[in-house]
Amino acid sequence: MPKPRRQTATSNTYRFFISAEAVRGDAVLVEDAALAHQLATVLRLGVGDTVVLLDNLGWQYTVTLTQLTRSQVGGIIQDKQLAAGEPRSQITLFLALMRHEKFEWVLQKGTELGICAFVPLITERSMADASDMTERKTDRWNKIIREAAEQSRRGKLPQLGAALPFAQGCAQAAQHGTALLLWEGAGAQPLRQALARAKQHGGASTAYSVAFLTGPEGGFADHELETARSHGIIPVTLGPRTLRAETAPLAATAAMLYEMGDLE
Repeated sequence: MPKPRRQTATSNTYRFFISAEAVRGDAVLVEDAALAHQLATVLRLGVGDTVVLLDNLGWQYTVTLTQLTRSQVGGIIQDKQLAAGEPRSQITLFLALMRHEKFEWVLQKGTELGICAFVPLITERSMADASDMTERKTDRWNKIIREAAEQSRRGKLPQLGAALPFAQGCAQAAQHGTALLLWEGAGAQPLRQALARAKQHGGASTAYSVAFLTGPEGGFADHELETARSHGIIPVTLGPRTLRAETAPLAATAAMLYEMGDLE
């Protein structure tokens, strides 16, 4: 009696991003030794098994494997549809460099929640600087983002930008529809109030663009707050509790997605 096929098409384990160029009509041919190894050796899949491939443009393809070598993955497309995991709200997180394990945790969980881009920030109290962003470290961070996006059913990979000095990051953040800086000191308005104003200004059909700037373990310095304000960035508070550097951006992201109707 033949061994029953695994239900791979509905599992988060068997979802993989590929280049859009790999899709050729009703077939897919991927030149990717790492993916071939993952499918054949780690997951022990073979010809006839089904996986879901994502083109990073928002489309997902249910593909039956027809070829699996050391460096190639080929298959026939059985179904094509828009991936449902992308929020309407476009959140860019300007995240201060902090201890590696905490920074990576935010990348992973932020991707799961729906952040569309991460920009590392170099602040006065950061425990790392631009020299810490080696090619090897950046590759690792992109891998964390990719795996989290696949697991959480995202349709597009969040972008990872180059590390920016704080003032330059403020200038870039100010180009978004709304730019907010998480601030635990005096003079900040409640996050809910700032998001309600952004929602009222944008209207019901708007795809909101929000930038969050979040600090390192020691928080932002007072002069950094003034720099942010000079760029039109609004300081906001999450309430009376002091959250850790890795907790605050995720709490703000979840609150924003809920307020804008992207979490139910």
